[in-house]
Amino acid sequence: MLFDKHMNLHHAASHAINPFNAALRRVKKFGIEKRISDRPHAMLWLFKTYALSTGMYASQIWSTQFLKHDNGFSNPLQVVHMAFLKRILEIKSTSANWVLRECAQEPLQFYSFRSAAKSWNRMVNSKSNTLRDMMIADISLGNSGASNCWIRQMKDAFGELQNGTVYRSDLLQCRKLNISNLRIDLKFRHQAVWGEAHGQDPCSCLKKSVAYHNWFALPERPVSDARAPFVLPGYLKMALSKDIMRNVARFRIRGHGL
Repeated sequence: MLFDKHMNLHHAASHAINPFNAALRRVKKFGIEKRISDRPHAMLWLFKTYALSTGMYASQIWSTQFLKHDNGFSNPLQVVHMAFLKRILEIKSTSANWVLRECAQEPLQFYSFRSAAKSWNRMVNSKSNTLRDMMIADISLGNSGASNCWIRQMKDAFGELQNGTVYRSDLLQCRKLNISNLRIDLKFRHQAVWGEAHGQDPCSCLKKSVAYHNWFALPERPVSDARAPFVLPGYLKMALSKDIMRNVARFRIRGHGL
């Protein structure tokens, strides 16, 4: 863990970008060497296999400030992740955030939230008295109004989940969190953004998200499914030319001037 002279965890989040970018460069180099850089599904698989773990390193410590739903895309690593996906599809950098769904990937917030919860469970199971005292002290800080402590940021993020009251109670009483239920709640929260677009007529509603959800995006998997909630579109698995692949991606996610 790295801090600045004021013990600011934002420094750690910014520092994590360097190894994350290095992992992305290795993925790109590997794709060029194996001549698969023009196959989006292969490059996306390489990202989840080799780069995602690098971006998540120590995320249970520094990422709690980004766990609230509205803060997900302010994470500097999420910005890099989105830029990588847009380069894979060769679409403009200002394209909408639903490029995550188009590439069948979940936001980094999902993994960092789960990682933070697992880290909490390991601390609860620990037999270290020092660690137990540290947890109690952090809880006291949060209850006293401190906004930058780990427990307070976790507690605030739990408030947006379906079973947030249960998770908050477990947190304050130093009990283990139910990771399976948390995973389902996180997926429900991330997919809820499409609830407004569901059932609306793209011909009468001019929102691009409505057109994408109803005309182009593949159906979502149930939140109880352990797999990623989104399915990779078939055209990303085909041996299409780079120009055709780019134009299809632009058309699907409304990244054009028509």
